[in-house]
Amino acid sequence: MFYFDTVNNKKVLKSSMLSDFEPKLKHLFTTKESFIKTKEESLENTAKSNKDEILTHLKIENKNLFEINQTHSTNIIICPKNLAAIEKNSVKACDKNSGIFDNTDGVIIHKPNTATILHFADCTPVLLYDPENNIAAGLHAGWRGTAGKIASKGVQLMEKNFGSNPEKIVAAIGPCIGQEDFESGIEVYEALKTTVSNTNALFKFKENPSKPFTDTPNPKCTKVFPDLAKINESQLLEAGVKTIDICHFKTYKDNEFLFSYRRENKTTNRISMILKLD
Repeated sequence: MFYFDTVNNKKVLKSSMLSDFEPKLKHLFTTKESFIKTKEESLENTAKSNKDEILTHLKIENKNLFEINQTHSTNIIICPKNLAAIEKNSVKACDKNSGIFDNTDGVIIHKPNTATILHFADCTPVLLYDPENNIAAGLHAGWRGTAGKIASKGVQLMEKNFGSNPEKIVAAIGPCIGQEDFESGIEVYEALKTTVSNTNALFKFKENPSKPFTDTPNPKCTKVFPDLAKINESQLLEAGVKTIDICHFKTYKDNEFLFSYRRENKTTNRISMILKLD
């Protein structure tokens, strides 16, 4: 179950399942009150102030914060690198350098006092935590990342490089666009349907906007409505994860406190997922 908390009297969202692991794992999802990412010049000072407040609240130092430029890929980095633990050539590993890591949509952290931030405005946030080994991953799963099974890839990399048992990993799927608001085309359906063994209830179809939803496609159905949260959940279950918390708030539907790229005419404001190991 997701619930509201506050940082400096500004709303944030948290997963009750992951909160059980505090203080070893700290996490939160920002809202419109606590946003830290924007390209709107008039909001940049507010975003910076909010970010400073959150970093202070979570006791995150910039030198231990790993940030990325997301590109809807399935690229995952491990930060900081640990050559003794990381399987050669399995994934890019990095030390902390100046700037932000490019072309990356997932971060695995494995050392105390390290943290990462990812940004979303309809895409699916996936947070993985292995409490036995104190390993965490933040993943950005838009429909392309979901089609590439980035959530499953995160589980597999945690297993290969750190000995994580998928059955012991706890996952949280954060606020994303809801199924009935994610209208897409047949090409999206074709890319997503093969990523899970059972597609029951994961897709809805329409012939045109005036027609009702149907659960099965037919040649007249040109509009497809995938449930990205549930598809990522199914991928995680098939990867061996048993404990998954799905946020019941949706970006488009709950736009009064969450940003939505689709509903807000391609807004540059973002929800952010922040996670830190202690």
